[in-house]
Amino acid sequence: MQVSSLLHKQSFHPVFKTSISAAGFEECALHLHYTLPVMVFVDPFELGNRADAYSFEYVGPSNLELPVAALPDESSALLINVVGNQNDVEVPLHVRYPDAAAAKPFRHTELPWPEAFFACPVTGPGTDALPIMPRPFATLFQNSSIFRLKTPSESARVEVITTPVGDTADVALVELGTALVVLVSFFYLVRTVHRTVVRMRSGLPLKED
Repeated sequence: MQVSSLLHKQSFHPVFKTSISAAGFEECALHLHYTLPVMVFVDPFELGNRADAYSFEYVGPSNLELPVAALPDESSALLINVVGNQNDVEVPLHVRYPDAAAAKPFRHTELPWPEAFFACPVTGPGTDALPIMPRPFATLFQNSSIFRLKTPSESARVEVITTPVGDTADVALVELGTALVVLVSFFYLVRTVHRTVVRMRSGLPLKED
């Protein structure tokens, strides 16, 4: 059986935790397949630091800094290959900045639970169909039998991330403030460079003497 939950769900950096309870699969490899909505992404470099817990495959946008408005409305996919016999798997997630909206201070993003399954030798206990996933992932299990882990019947199997949203009424003020800060910073740098050049030039004759 598998049970999943979302840690820090009211933030831009939640963590998906999945607890596994299963026995008799010593010869099998545990995998978790995540379907991530466009608002949610993973950092491959961050996941790479968890090689002692799991390896991973990822299909999705490679630009981690883009806001959601700059991306097509397509989900991404993450496949986790758990190392050893771990009972708990934690995957750090990140949420993109949403579009500004009028009178809507928060955005709620639904995130489905991962599909947890064992990939076993062909002669193993698995007889289930492989979860729906991108073809590059599916080809990894052509010579495996699959056993999918069940979830508690009363579980919703969906978590919700809540993130703040900018107000469209503030956009003009924010843009004006940003422009003023950039302009003031520019003139400050020009003034600093000019004063530095003047000091350097005034000091040259003294050094020659």
